[in-house]
Amino acid sequence: MGLPLAWAALVLVLTLTPSADMPVVPPWELISFDTAAHAGVFVVLAALVVFSARRQTRWPALRRHAYTVVLLGCVAFGLLIELLQTTMALGRHGEWSDAISDALGAAIGLGLAYATRRWWQ
Repeated sequence: MGLPLAWAALVLVLTLTPSADMPVVPPWELISFDTAAHAGVFVVLAALVVFSARRQTRWPALRRHAYTVVLLGCVAFGLLIELLQTTMALGRHGEWSDAISDALGAAIGLGLAYATRRWWQ
């Protein structure tokens, strides 16, 4: 569980970095860079967590329901990040579109993990 926790900590640090310290990103045509970044980090987060949850043996119920638990956990984590961005004085602001991107990224990560499960289970 070390790698998923480290990744979650990195996501938290990056999403709560004060806006003055954020690098300038190029504009994209189809979707914003921020939206893609949110989805991308949650793809990785969900895949790492479900991989760990399915391989652990301490909690059989978690192992059986890993995909559901991870999806709900990622959605809750994304909402927490947006709440913290709104309430902390960091020059950041929470957005529903970011929370939706987080959830979609988590769903994609879980879909990829499920599609490739025969190679890692």
